[in-house]
Amino acid sequence: MELANVSQHLAVLRAKQLVSNRKAGNQVFYSVRDPLIIEALNLMRTYFHTHLREALGMLDEMEKPLEMVR
Repeated sequence: MELANVSQHLAVLRAKQLVSNRKAGNQVFYSVRDPLIIEALNLMRTYFHTHLREALGMLDEMEKPLEMVR
């Protein structure tokens, strides 16, 4: 990713108080403010992954020739 894009994304996350930052010299370190955020993101990833599998399964069924479906 471009450094400018990363910086903009981090600025949005900081403005929404999802991450905090700490400066050390010319470096800035970011961390998630609350472990619940990571837990929520993991739950959302699991949810979408499960439903992606279901959608892919339906697409696979649709691609089968009609004789095999009957």
